[in-house]
Amino acid sequence: MTNRFARLASRLTLVLAMTIGLIACGGGGGGGSGGGFTGETPDTENPAPQIIVELALFDPNGDPTNTVTSSEPATLVVTVSEVVGRQQGEDILEPVGDTVVVAQTSIGALNPANGTALTDANGQASFGLGSNGTLGAGSVLATVEVEFDANPDDDIAPEVLTFTGQINFQVAQAALRLGTFDASGRFIDGLVDIIPDSIPAGGTAVLSVSVVNEFGERAGAGIAVDLVSDCALSGRATITPASAVTDELSRVEADYVDVACGEADLISASSGSDSSTATGDIFIASPQANSIEFVSTTPDTGLIALRGTGTPDRPETATVTFRVIAGSASDADAGQPLLGVPVMFDLSTEVGGLELLNTSGTTDANGEVQATVQSGNVSTSVRVTATIDTDDGSGGTIVLSAISDAIVVSTGLPDQNSISLSTQFFVVPDARQVDGIEVQVTVRMADKFNNPVADGTSATFTTEYGAIQSSCTTTDGGCSVIWTSQAPRFPLFNQDLVRTTQLSNSYNCPSHNGNRGPCPDSLGYIEGLRSTILVTAVGEETFIDANGNGLYDEGEEFFNLPEAFLDNNEDTVYTPELGCPAAFDGPNCEIAGSEETFVDFDGNAVYSLNVDPPAFPNGVYNGSLCPKSGDGIFCSRELLNVRQSAVLILGSQTGYDSILVDLGGNVRPATNQGEPFIVYIADFFNNRPPGGTTVAFATEGECALLTPASVTLPDTTQVGAAAVALETEGQGNVTLTLSGNNINFSETFRCNAPDPEPEPGPGDGDGDGDGDLTEGPG
Repeated sequence: MTNRFARLASRLTLVLAMTIGLIACGGGGGGGSGGGFTGETPDTENPAPQIIVELALFDPNGDPTNTVTSSEPATLVVTVSEVVGRQQGEDILEPVGDTVVVAQTSIGALNPANGTALTDANGQASFGLGSNGTLGAGSVLATVEVEFDANPDDDIAPEVLTFTGQINFQVAQAALRLGTFDASGRFIDGLVDIIPDSIPAGGTAVLSVSVVNEFGERAGAGIAVDLVSDCALSGRATITPASAVTDELSRVEADYVDVACGEADLISASSGSDSSTATGDIFIASPQANSIEFVSTTPDTGLIALRGTGTPDRPETATVTFRVIAGSASDADAGQPLLGVPVMFDLSTEVGGLELLNTSGTTDANGEVQATVQSGNVSTSVRVTATIDTDDGSGGTIVLSAISDAIVVSTGLPDQNSISLSTQFFVVPDARQVDGIEVQVTVRMADKFNNPVADGTSATFTTEYGAIQSSCTTTDGGCSVIWTSQAPRFPLFNQDLVRTTQLSNSYNCPSHNGNRGPCPDSLGYIEGLRSTILVTAVGEETFIDANGNGLYDEGEEFFNLPEAFLDNNEDTVYTPELGCPAAFDGPNCEIAGSEETFVDFDGNAVYSLNVDPPAFPNGVYNGSLCPKSGDGIFCSRELLNVRQSAVLILGSQTGYDSILVDLGGNVRPATNQGEPFIVYIADFFNNRPPGGTTVAFATEGECALLTPASVTLPDTTQVGAAAVALETEGQGNVTLTLSGNNINFSETFRCNAPDPEPEPGPGDGDGDGDGDLTEGPG
């Protein structure tokens, strides 16, 4: 740093001489600031000196600056002058030599490090000012002390006068460099790495640029780099991405794809943070005399219906477009569409009767030609190949070809056994007490051939409790909505029949002999806080294609669908119309299903079982795969609602209880040595805690655990209480604690104590004596 300052000495002397001259003439010095006494010299016999301290910064080229970097420090010149008089209203200055200047900086680093220097005969003291790694703005303060004896004849010590000057500056980031690292790790300045650097027409290369700091070290992530070329600017090539930021290796990568460049192309990289650049050359081979390319497929989804099942929204044909263009780099019409070129078409498969409605065509004025594909009756995918004959440049002929994107032949409609519904949680933490808790609900649908349904297929949702977004449309076969906790949380009617774990005349747990408490089974109807969600979509029934022809044939087995309904009591049927099936029947089953609603697909305000007696008492197949010859005879092409249900449990924060049961189903107040027990845990409505809740056991006295000290409960919609194994030895106490999901519950059992008969406690359904369904007063 000192050498650099020394090399600038002669130039700085000249610049400062001019600066001092300007000050003496009343001018101001650019890039610096000064201080001291100003004004007229006092008319006294021995006036105090008036010292001016001027600071100026100069870059390595000797030009005034206010910026330093780690690679380009500055020279700080402090000029000390004394006002010796006035002439024509201006101060007359003389340099003050052999004076110590003390400099202090708030940022960066000074050279010498102690910040002191002696003025020369010109009143100038020089310092080096550089970066110490900290970026930002700051200032340098220069101080000069001068002794002044107002009365030399007395014995009073001279007074020390202090004069200061200040200059502001900034420490900035040094310029970055762009280039590439070779195989040995050596950085090559200014070079864009291109692999490969020679590609065929329409080919692809990878561009790579690295960024280093002034020391040649990787500069880090987040630095903006732009990539451009002549062919990219003119649309004859693409660079993706054209703008990017460096990764952790201080590098950006982009794909270069030739469109119609056909020549050498100069790639330029520049940093958005400074003026550093890098370049590289890529060579693109000239195209053949003609080129053919795939353009598009209509419909753009690429999905067409099986033959005989199409509708205006689901056509049975697809139109594939190709384009033929001039490709010679020396041709004035290079890249221009060619008119009148014969094109031949072929299919990748003809399974199921797939066919081309035209096997050849001729290009139009846009160079485009179309082939039409007719679907067959088998689900498959197919591509169209287009070929042209062209001159090879030496009198011979070559064949050029292009291939289309895949066309999928399928129904595109959801069928019943290919619709599924999933939820983010089964037991939703806090949902019983807290409004606004959200759960993502996702539906996925596929068609008869288990291909994803067409994008944009609509799914409609409803829920028993809480609120749910009404619908979503599919992408890649699926879509999601949000269920939100809020009222309602209980039936509109018959709330007094909602079952609880509290003592009541109707309490009955098949798994133990207790007259209250958590039960691993259903306590019967109505079960509290279990919310059924229903999703429906327009689709078709499922059948077994026994002969593999892709269509429904008379006599093939199918699953008949009645109108969809919200199954509140989870008995699989629309209870208000059909009652409860024998397998689900029990006290209050029909009451629990009395508030069920159905989706009136046919709009006749009556629940339909979708049967057509007497000819077909079990109904007929409904779906697009009903052949036209059978429509209205042994099947129907009319669609219906496919559906799926899921259950959410509104999890509680409070109201939990637990009981201890032996393997014989007896409720016990204490464990017996070496005998396995089960602890059942549930909330007030006999619902298990949310998934992720921890059940922990802690012992006191000589009681010891023979089973795990803690268990994490799974997330499930299984009916009834959670069950955890417990086995102990020794005497004392064992305490069960629930934690997680805002739950705070514990209960203590005795270890290996005598077993008195349990005594039931009073209750009104929730244990607080007020007759409602919530714990506590009110």
